[in-house]
Order: sequence, then structure tokens, then C-alpha cells
Amino acid sequence: MPYSNTPQVNQLTSLLLTRGSCDVVVCPGSRNGIIVHNLHLLAENHPQRVRLHPVTDERSAGFVALGLALANGDAALTAVCVTSGSAVLACLPAVAEAYFRHIPLLVISADRPVWQIGQTDGQTLVQNGAFHPYCPTQQLLCLPAGTPYDEKTRLQNNRAINEAFCQLSQHGGGPAHLNVPIDEPLFQFTVDELPRERTFRRLRTYSSIPLPHELLDAIRQARLPALCMGQYEQGDLTAEVDMLEREHRLLVLPEILSGARPSFRMNVFDGLGTDEKELIPDLVIQVGGNFVHKRFKRLLRETDCRVIRIGLEPENTDTFCHLDTFIESPALPVLSQLNRLLPAQNPKVLSASQELDKRLSALAQSDAERTPLERVLLSLRDALSSRTDFTLHLANSSAVRAASRVFEAGSFPIFCNRGVNGIEGSLSTAVGCAMKGDGLHVVVIGDLSFFYDANALWNTHLPSNLRILLFNDAGGSIFNGLPGLADSPARDAFVAARSKGFSARGIAQSFCVSHQELLPPDCKESVFKQWLAESSVARLLEVKAYAET
Repeated sequence: MPYSNTPQVNQLTSLLLTRGSCDVVVCPGSRNGIIVHNLHLLAENHPQRVRLHPVTDERSAGFVALGLALANGDAALTAVCVTSGSAVLACLPAVAEAYFRHIPLLVISADRPVWQIGQTDGQTLVQNGAFHPYCPTQQLLCLPAGTPYDEKTRLQNNRAINEAFCQLSQHGGGPAHLNVPIDEPLFQFTVDELPRERTFRRLRTYSSIPLPHELLDAIRQARLPALCMGQYEQGDLTAEVDMLEREHRLLVLPEILSGARPSFRMNVFDGLGTDEKELIPDLVIQVGGNFVHKRFKRLLRETDCRVIRIGLEPENTDTFCHLDTFIESPALPVLSQLNRLLPAQNPKVLSASQELDKRLSALAQSDAERTPLERVLLSLRDALSSRTDFTLHLANSSAVRAASRVFEAGSFPIFCNRGVNGIEGSLSTAVGCAMKGDGLHVVVIGDLSFFYDANALWNTHLPSNLRILLFNDAGGSIFNGLPGLADSPARDAFVAARSKGFSARGIAQSFCVSHQELLPPDCKESVFKQWLAESSVARLLEVKAYAET
């Protein structure tokens, strides 16, 4: 007998089969009948791995499943499958009990598509969040009948199902909820094989050897294993990362916000194609947060790349869409373990490192392709080269992207509000840091970010160790590089906030900040050295990069 024609139900069925052993309490209903049909086929085809237990009353079914979960422990997954509407709410008492007793219990609820909820359609209610606060809902996506099931929808549903499985064992164990919307027609069964689905797992470790042996073996056997580091501010990893790089145990690929060398390598990936396999890793150990380089993220998403994520966040971060294992651990013991146990002088790593550095050298010599902001930053970099007592603060968007092509991470702190913010708060954050920190605090900021956050200077304790480099090009230049946006007549005035140009002079005077204005060609190293010198007040250097009209 074939499986259901509903793709998200088949994804769930396939992933349940990967759990090794499971007991599912099933309740009657039409909407969940498709799920039960697939589960029945699993039980018939794999009787040693999947067992069904029919119970009519959903409230009782929840507690029957709770009892099965108690008996199973970690040996098998335990679930209860119910139809839509108030049948879901009937499971709440069992879910609450599972929450307070840390019993892993999965509730699988069928649902109407989101466009039918609240439209006086029978047996519907908002099921997303039905068990709050005892467990979150992993909401699957449902496309209208007849719509092709695209890869982004498949990826999102795969993540949601895997997330629910991971929740069963997190924080000492507990309940999880999978809500599966299903569109009509319901009962079509013509699919002969289940899809092959990615699984990921979350491992929590308490020892100095957080990576299990099987993962170490996978790293050793990889064609090109790499360490990819996003924004990192939870400690100093420099020594361990430098050793991995120096001894060529892993291809080290850090972002400028990682605090590690050699961050310049990321710039090579801006011009790399997916066919250059010798430079694209097939296994990635991921550390840290956000990545600035979009092209790098896109390359890894488009290639077959196994990802081992290291972190302490509750989310199972899947930046590159290939998450295999989440290791719940600080980064330092993992990197230390890799330095101890991975072979040195990996020939593929050495070859890739040399080729990337060769291409990087060629990029560095092509000054003609530098943007005006990058040329200004080159002079600032030279002026800072003799100093060690400074912190670099980068506003989001153009500033951080330009800086990534000029400044090498690892020698001084680099901060940026890259978490969730766009242009807001960049200057205020730098002011707060300068108020507490020693040495100079140098801010590189564009005009949108500066004027948006100008109240950062409205501070009676504004520190004199603050230096603000304002690159004023009268609008958001980052929008110039967005494909297709140039075709819109709304781009300049309404999207990019293009203006005739505003000066920061008045703002600086109002807040007793020293103000200096230059054109880009006048931004020489000697000028920056004078600007960086000790002062009794904060200093603002405004680079006017637009033409007067």
C-alpha cells in the first residue's frame, strides 16, 4: 500500500523511522487520518521498530502515552497523534504532567491550513502554541493543494521536525509539540517511497573531550574539514585557532567579527564558484554567531557540507542548512580537543590554505577595485598600525563589509551590532563601551546609522577616548549593490534614504564634540594620526563623500 500524497506528512513519517524505535498512541479523526495511515504502514513494514496503540479519548490517550514514555525511558520515542480542534487541548493535562516530571512525550496534532483558521470552518482553533508555557510548538508549513513542494518549504519542515525530536531530551527531558497542517484532498495514497530526510541531533557534554569518537573520525576522514567562525564575543580563542591554522589541522575560515585570524580569507569566497571543490569544505565545525559574507553562506548552502555546530544557545542553529550535530559545549574545550587529536599538516588543508592566500594576495594588489570607504579605511588602518590600545566599533551594513576587506581580526577587539539590529544603536553601543573601557574606541559609521543614533552623543559623561569616523555619502550606499533594486524608481528617495546631504557639524557642536570635515582624497595617514591623538573631548571626523547640488 502506498504512502500519503501529502509531502510534510511523508517527511514526518520518514524521520520517525530514523528514531530506531517508537510507540505511537493514535486517536480517531479525519484530519490526522493521513498521518495514522502512514504510521500504520510503518508498523506493518517495521513491526520491531514502530508500534501503534489505538485509544479513542484524547485526554486518556495523552496519559496512556505518558505511561508508555515512562516505561520506554530513552529506549524509544513515545508519541500521541490527534486530530484538529479541541482534541489537541485534551492532551494538555498529560503535557503539563510530562513537563513537570521531565518525561519525553511528543504530541503530533493534525491541523487545517492557516488560511482556514478563524474563518468559521468547523473543528478549527489556533493550535500553534496550544501547550504554552509547557512546551513550544514546532509548526510545519503547508502549501495549497497542487502547489509544488519547494526546497525551502522542505528544509523548514525538516528543521521543525528535528527540533521537536531534540526538545524531547533538552533540559532534562520533556514534552514537544508538532503541529501538522494538511490541505484537502486528504486521502490520496500514491507515493511508493518515503523521502530521504536529513536528521540532526543535539549532544550535551560535561567533559574536556566534548566531541565523541565518531565525530572525530568523520573530521579525520573528511576531504576538506574546516573551522568556520562567525561573530564571537564569549572569550579569547586566539591561541587555539592560531594553532589549528599554523599546523594545518583544519582550514580556518573566520569572519572579521570572530576575533580570530586569518579573517581576510573570507573575501576570496566572494568570487568563488560552487565548482571549485578543492576550496569548499565538505565538513564544517561552526563556532560563533552571525556571518557577514553572504556569498560564503550561499556557497555552503548550495554544496553538500556536513555541519557540526558548537555552542551553548538553546536554538539548534542551522546557518548553512546542513546541520548534522549540535554539540552543547563552550568552544574552547572543543578547539583544544581538535588540536590534540587531529593530525597535523593535512595535505588537503595545506593546499587549500595556500591557494586561498595566493588569491588573497592578488586581491590585495588590485587597489583600483577599492570602494571610496575602503580607501579611507586603509589610511585609518595605517594610522592605527603602531597602536595596540584601541577597540574598533563597526556600524552595520556598509561599514562592516568594507572593514572586512581592510582590517584583519585577531590583534584588537572588533565589535558590531550584528545580532538583530540594522542601523540602530551602533553609536550608542560604542559610547557605552568607551565609557567603561580603556584606550581609544574608534567608530566607523555611515550617515544613516549616525543620524539615526545621534542621541548617543546626548550624554553628560561622553568619554574623551571616543573617535567617530563618519563616512557621509548622503544615503544608504549598501542598497546600490542589491540586484534588481536599481530598476525601482523608489530606490533612492524611499528605500535608500538618499538626500542632498546633511552635515553632522551642528550635532557635534550641540554636544561639545570636536568636528572636522574632509573629502575622501584628503584622508591621509598623517591626518588620522593627529585625529587619534589624545584629546579632552570626543572627536568626530566627517568624510564628505557626496557632491554638493
